[in-house]
Amino acid sequence: MNLTRQNVFVRYSAAILLVTASLLVTLLLWRVVQAPATPLFLVAIIITAWFVGRGPAVLATLLSALTIDYFFITPQYQLSGSWDDLGRVFVFSIEGITLSLLIVSRRRTSDQVRESREELRALTTHLQTIIERERARIAREIHDELGQELTSLKFDVAWLKERAAGANNVAEIEKLTSILRNIDGAISSVRRIATELRPAVLDTLGLTAAIEWQAKDFQDRTGIKCKLNPMEEDIQLNDETATTVFRIFQESLTNVARHANATEVGVGVDRVDGRLIMQIEDNGKGLDPSTIHGRHSLGIIGMQERVRLLHGEVTIEGREGLGTTVHVEVPIGHGATSANQEAK
Repeated sequence: MNLTRQNVFVRYSAAILLVTASLLVTLLLWRVVQAPATPLFLVAIIITAWFVGRGPAVLATLLSALTIDYFFITPQYQLSGSWDDLGRVFVFSIEGITLSLLIVSRRRTSDQVRESREELRALTTHLQTIIERERARIAREIHDELGQELTSLKFDVAWLKERAAGANNVAEIEKLTSILRNIDGAISSVRRIATELRPAVLDTLGLTAAIEWQAKDFQDRTGIKCKLNPMEEDIQLNDETATTVFRIFQESLTNVARHANATEVGVGVDRVDGRLIMQIEDNGKGLDPSTIHGRHSLGIIGMQERVRLLHGEVTIEGREGLGTTVHVEVPIGHGATSANQEAK
């Protein structure tokens, strides 16, 4: 109860102080240049409504109306109580109260929008954590269960092939050899899918090793040369930050392969003043600035939102014919609890 009373006292005191400050400044200007009396009082009402609330804003409005009438309306330094005085106070009060109500409504809407954005970002963080956890679980199941079953099937087919070779059955040997090739292809596909879902190197060896592996895999698949600058190997990151940076790296390489028509990509990862800085630069055809900020650029929007959740920033600069540069900065060690910690 005492805290509530103190809060009310502070709010209404702030309104009185703002009106007083407006009076002093207006008096000074009035003596120098005969400035209009109402603007600063309206500013005081607006500030009171925005920062303090509706009740203090109404008080500031009434005080402002009486102050203007007393100090600046002829005859000065008196409130005659005439209909002219009452009319002026009434009109100004209506204007001030209407203005304050609009400001309070605008502030309430702004607060609601901000709270909604914070809730959406919290939900996005939660969903990203769940998605990465599910990807890791599915990758393990695919690699362990399906991979083991295919390996067992390969041994059985190899045994049948040996039997067919002992019987000198050429047709069966050729058929079983073809089946073995298909099984090897299926095993390679299982490993590739599991790795794309959640690279084991990211969890076991860290971000630097994962970037090196992804760069080599990208170069082998696309033929686009991927040049890595020397990187620090022992950058300690929590799971969320490492995963976010790696996913942005993957998305950037995907964009290069799909849209850039590049022949070379340069990648650098550094640690500067407690921040992780990653830069990806290609020599492709460049990017139209309107495309970067377009509402249909979901991949770019996803990158920006991922970094924003870590209180970092990502900038994408591209000029036609001069390539595109993706610059990412995130605080090291900042972020929500890692997925592994939550699982525990």
